[in-house]
Order: sequence, then C-alpha cells, then structure tokens
Amino acid sequence: MRAQPTGVRGPAVAGSGSTIKLRQVVIAALVAFVLFVVVRGLFFHENKYETIARELTVALQKNDLPAVEKYQNAETATLVNHGVVGRASDELAPLGRLKHVKETTPAGAPPRGHEFTVTFDRGAVDEKIRFDPQDKIVMFKYDVSKGP
Repeated sequence: MRAQPTGVRGPAVAGSGSTIKLRQVVIAALVAFVLFVVVRGLFFHENKYETIARELTVALQKNDLPAVEKYQNAETATLVNHGVVGRASDELAPLGRLKHVKETTPAGAPPRGHEFTVTFDRGAVDEKIRFDPQDKIVMFKYDVSKGP
C-alpha cells in the first residue's frame, strides 16, 4: 500500500457541519410556516357569507355603488342607487376601519337568512342579509345603534 502524499485530501464528506445546519434552519422555517398557515386557517377564517358581508359593508362605507351592485340580484339591483348607498356611507363611515365580521344567525332564522355583528374601530353594527339561491342579496338591513 502506498501512502498518500502529504497535503492531499481524500474525497469531500457529504453533509459537512455547515450544510447540516443550513438544512436544519430551512426545515425549521418550513415547519413554522406550515404551522402558521394551519393555525390561521383554523382560527381566523371567515365563512363565505361573512366575507360577502365584509365586502358589502366596506363598499357601503366607501360609497362605492358598483361594488355594492355586484352583490345584488336582478330585482334588488334596481332599488340600489347613489342615494341609498350614500345614506349608508354617511352612517357607516364614521365608525372607522372595519375590524371583524362574525355571523350570529340564530337557529330559527328564515331560509338563506344570515345575521352578522360587524365590529369597527368606533362601534359595531348588526346586519341582516337574505340571499337568493345564487348567493345574491335580496334583502339587506343594518342597525347602527351599537355605534359611537
């Protein structure tokens, strides 16, 4: 057997210390991200109707008639105009930024009827919305008595 000349190294060892540490950091970051997504999905998820209520309420606050009309069915769309949206905007805008929408529909609610408590920076509003089979709004009422 011949001896290796001095100064010559053998083959590189796979998984050196710095490579292993980098791999561990990447795996830990991926695990943390997956846990964040799972927890967020379980605890902070709005249902379909809460999302519609949120988007409709924000559109009303901004006095955005086209955004409000997209949720109306053919019959109620003719009843929604700048005056209706403007009055709602005058009442909802002073409440500040919308923070949270929570569905509060009671057990005996009419079919396709949903109730919500909408929380703002400066108050809360109770909303009642009835949907048609295509999830378009056929009735919308709100009560700002919980306001500032």
